[in-house]
Amino acid sequence: MSMTPIDVGRRTLIKRATAASLVAAPSLAALSACATAGGGSTQQVDKGKKSAKNPLAVNESAGVDVVIFDGGFGEQYAKDAQAEYVKAFPKTKGKIKHSATQKIQARLAPRFNGGTPPDLIDNSGAEQMDFGTLVSKNQLTDLRALLDAPSLDDPTKKVRDTLRPGVVEMGEFTGQEVWVLYYAYTIYGVWYSKSLLAKHDWQYPQTWDDMLTLCKDAKKQGIAGWTYPGKYPYYLPFSLYPFIAKIGGPQTLDAIDNLEPNAWKHDAVKAAFEAYDELQRKGYILKGTPGLDHVQSQVAWNEGKALFIPNGSWVENETKKTTPKNFDMAVGAPSSLDSSDK
Repeated sequence: MSMTPIDVGRRTLIKRATAASLVAAPSLAALSACATAGGGSTQQVDKGKKSAKNPLAVNESAGVDVVIFDGGFGEQYAKDAQAEYVKAFPKTKGKIKHSATQKIQARLAPRFNGGTPPDLIDNSGAEQMDFGTLVSKNQLTDLRALLDAPSLDDPTKKVRDTLRPGVVEMGEFTGQEVWVLYYAYTIYGVWYSKSLLAKHDWQYPQTWDDMLTLCKDAKKQGIAGWTYPGKYPYYLPFSLYPFIAKIGGPQTLDAIDNLEPNAWKHDAVKAAFEAYDELQRKGYILKGTPGLDHVQSQVAWNEGKALFIPNGSWVENETKKTTPKNFDMAVGAPSSLDSSDK
């Protein structure tokens, strides 16, 4: 994840409980009241007529260009929403352009810079675009009108009133405008197979000493303790950051989030890094892990080559084709370092 003056990547891992984000992009920064004709065209289309059925006054016959991150949550959620859109505005049938990619930055940055962005994007993954840059360049649409519109399922409620607490605030940056709508909550943690542990009469480790003992026993059985996507090391903080907070309390992450001097030199941070380093020094990391991507590391984990993997709750859907029956996937909180944990 990239770091910016507004630093979405770091704050996403530290403060936000979401896995992916959805943003609406205007065709041109100065023309947020207009929309493109779809398909990357620079042609502008007029707004529609505002009504009870069309509270945002969208052009009921204009095409829509949607680009989705091809990741763990799949594409069906977007396709379902597109079907609802066509149902509401039948003249858009056949005019919805849908595509999915993992290379969001490479594919979309030129379009944003050229003034021909898609109408809607799922900006996620290792190659997501920098939210701070998009906001600072005024390349996104303020979503407050959408949030104040009647919700689809219950028109008596505004969209914002159907969202979980904190979702609106997570889409804000420096003012009251809402630029990003996070659409999925996730659980970050240490993922494992209950059945694999049970097979060897092992228990999920409650302390770090327990973790090291378990990894030692697993190594004797030819099983690595851990693996992770070495090509995308930002997965490690999914378990490392809560481990830091467990050792030193949430204020340690607040200090990191606020860029306080020496925040990364806190004793809790050092202890967490030293604990993870011990896994490597004792040979408890699956051989070849630094060269694995997220799919390869997850497959190795599914195959029982490693006990633990830091990940998010999208992993269940992302690995459904490779997860064996009776794998009994589960997620655990970070093990305690010792009795001094906060």
